[in-house]
Amino acid sequence: MFFIFGIKTKLAGKEERKVLKNGFMVKAIVSVYKNYFELFFIPIFPFSKKYSIYIPHSDEYYETGFGSSNMPAEYLEICKEAGRMY
Repeated sequence: MFFIFGIKTKLAGKEERKVLKNGFMVKAIVSVYKNYFELFFIPIFPFSKKYSIYIPHSDEYYETGFGSSNMPAEYLEICKEAGRMY
């Protein structure tokens, strides 16, 4: 089957940030994804962003978006701050 249009998620950027976890400052990996509307497999325009954060110290992973777990508010603010660059 041939699709003319669709939605594609692309990694826009990834960076490390410091977060406060149990009284310690630990590194967290923040990833920013953009959802694109595509036409004939060519991304036309972005229409939303999704964020994910991974904390290796405690092996925690959170992400935003449809059908995902709720991200704590303090982590969401860190992700949005990182997402302003992309």
